[in-house]
Amino acid sequence: MMYIKMLLTTTAIATITLSSCVKDQTKDMSKKQDIETYSITEKNAEALYDYAYPLVLMKITQDMIFTAPFRDSTHPNEFLMIKKLATPDFKAVVLPNRNTLYCSGWMDLSKGPVVFEIPDMGDRYYVMPILDAWTNTFISIGSRTTGQKAQKYFLVNKEWSGKVPAGYKKIVSPTNMAWLTGRIEVNGEKDALVVNKLQDKYVLETYTEKQGGKDPFVDYKEDFKAIWVRKPVPYSLKMDDDDYYDTFFKQRSYNSPLAGDTRMLEIMKKAGITKSTKNFDQLSENVRAKLAKALEKKQSAYLKDFYAGKAQTTPWIFNTNAMSNWGSDYKNRAYWAMWGLGGNIPKDAVYGITQLDFDLKQLKGEDTYLMHLNKDQVPKVGGFWSISTYDNDGYLEENDANRYVVGSMTGPKFNSDGSLDVYLSHDKPKGVLASNWVPTPEDEFKILFRMYWPKPYILNGKYKLPKLIKVNKKSYAH
Repeated sequence: MMYIKMLLTTTAIATITLSSCVKDQTKDMSKKQDIETYSITEKNAEALYDYAYPLVLMKITQDMIFTAPFRDSTHPNEFLMIKKLATPDFKAVVLPNRNTLYCSGWMDLSKGPVVFEIPDMGDRYYVMPILDAWTNTFISIGSRTTGQKAQKYFLVNKEWSGKVPAGYKKIVSPTNMAWLTGRIEVNGEKDALVVNKLQDKYVLETYTEKQGGKDPFVDYKEDFKAIWVRKPVPYSLKMDDDDYYDTFFKQRSYNSPLAGDTRMLEIMKKAGITKSTKNFDQLSENVRAKLAKALEKKQSAYLKDFYAGKAQTTPWIFNTNAMSNWGSDYKNRAYWAMWGLGGNIPKDAVYGITQLDFDLKQLKGEDTYLMHLNKDQVPKVGGFWSISTYDNDGYLEENDANRYVVGSMTGPKFNSDGSLDVYLSHDKPKGVLASNWVPTPEDEFKILFRMYWPKPYILNGKYKLPKLIKVNKKSYAH
């Protein structure tokens, strides 16, 4: 009787176990079938690469700035005040400015508010735009918008609710990551020492610290270090597919999509990409294959654009419309992140950029170029204007003259009719005043024409950038 009872029990257990195995197998098969149903078209895979690029580049740039040679180590919600004019060893951002001192503040609002305080700026021009994680400028503080008096701001994310301290103005960031890319006007090395004293009066810290508490980010660990990255844009355009998308997924997990991203969210959903996706390997094989192919294609194209001007079909690239507020134009957003991450909105600054002469030929240091500005082409601005040269990676290249820019603050000599001749070459042409010459890198190079606080006629399309012509003469009468 006991034997029969044990047999029945054993049979029941076996039945339960078999049933459980069948259920597990069915569940696994169902899960596998679900994964296999995920898909993405080649076109959408390429669009997703562009969509992801800002989050990836912002993360790389942030961590690079947090590490040597800028500091041994730092973390979010601290100011990094660049107290010297940009030099050839400055690789934090592409196309660095020689007319301002930078105030860089990477913020993480996931653990509470951050306070930002500006001292009285007197009559000195400054601009303090703040970018979200997608590289859109969601607010611009500075001479043009908020004036010269001392100011205090209280930055929070969209989920925060609480009382703003007296004397502070609340700013809501669309994403937890935010980047304050401040610039303060400076006229040469001596003037930089004066600006340094102003920089010391700026404040950026968590509200917890302001109240005497412990910094919640003191143990922050970087995913990228300056010694690995060296130059953020070339690095980002050579990443493996798993590194690229793993970085995107991590950033996306705590940075909200924007209002216009509905279609892209649907594309990702059909590809099996959710906010909880952490690794590229989690995706189905066919989705990974499409994303890998798209990444290879986009990187190849963008590297050609960046180094050889393949996308440039006019003598200048001059954007006065959507800069730094891209909406769902993900391709242009990615493209301009490569060319000028942290750029200002057009009302604060516009940029003419080229790596080709007026005949659409590659600029080369072995040649001499003349940029002639008619009187009406000398920009009318509330801040300053400048013409700078960079190597083909987009960084300053050392030269014996220690000159990198000609502009409104450098004292060029104008012609009797109010026009201006600016020469660009690796070696100074004979007969040309040093004040009217910008040394160029020895090999291929790029030019950036900046206009800070441009007058309306520059923004409404009436302004035309000057011709840049190869002249290659042995000497010049100025």
